[in-house]
Amino acid sequence: MTSRSSRLRSLLGRETLLGLVAVLVLGGVCVALGFWQFGRYEDRRDAAAVVEANYAAAPVPLETVLSDPAEPLASQDDWTPVALDGSYCTEADCVLYVRNRQLSGEVGFWQLVPFRSEDGATVLVVRGWVPQADDGSVPADAPAVPAGELTATVRMRPAEPLLDRELPTGQVHSVHPPQIAALLGLPPSSLVTGAYGELADEEPSAARPAALPAPDTSLGPHLSYAFQWWIFALFFPGALVFNLRQRYQDLAAGEQDAASAGAGPLPAPAADPAATAAETTDLRPRRAVRARRRGHDEEEEDALIDRQAP
Repeated sequence: MTSRSSRLRSLLGRETLLGLVAVLVLGGVCVALGFWQFGRYEDRRDAAAVVEANYAAAPVPLETVLSDPAEPLASQDDWTPVALDGSYCTEADCVLYVRNRQLSGEVGFWQLVPFRSEDGATVLVVRGWVPQADDGSVPADAPAVPAGELTATVRMRPAEPLLDRELPTGQVHSVHPPQIAALLGLPPSSLVTGAYGELADEEPSAARPAALPAPDTSLGPHLSYAFQWWIFALFFPGALVFNLRQRYQDLAAGEQDAASAGAGPLPAPAADPAATAAETTDLRPRRAVRARRRGHDEEEEDALIDRQAP
């Protein structure tokens, strides 16, 4: 097996397979979150386009938007101004208040009143926002609903879903026309059940609760969030490639070090041939030379010799 194939076998081991699985899972999650944020951006963009097209448009007859009182409001007709000629129901039982509605960060109520038009259709109209009283359970005093014939310009909104909760007297939790029709005893055949109106103007003008603010048409940060998630998704395969490259370089460096260590130490310089031959032919046993201690008699003889010398 060559060094290149051994490196590839090591790189394609269990650690690499686990890293690849992690890249696929985490990258897939980031891509999915990016598409989710992009979908929210598209929803905000489409809703803003509808507001810009309809909010400040000229009022149209109700039949232009809703040919049948029972049909739901089409999404492209949201916020469309509609001119209604008729009168409000001014009886005390007709005036309702929708709970838990905010204006400028303060919680209060919407004043909700049925408006019967001359053509026989009845539309639930939100006349404005009313602050809550000191105890917080009931609305504060609100302007009286104008009596008599008038022209009300309302912007049509889709009906809200039903909230199945206990209803306090004179209050509701959502603008759900079928529930309100049963509560007020309105004939369901003439009631617009798929939509309600937000009051834009009354002619002749009359005192009214605080007007509701214009809808927010900003697109929010969803598009930038989508691109951020997609950039995060690119990080994981990049990290895996970087890790594989580092491991490949480490394996190559290790093999190079192992090859250098396997060559062994450098050979010793050649000895003199003559000396080598003499050492080879002299096979006599060698005895270690030890110094012998001189005796007393030998020392006296050496001293006598020294005195006899001329």
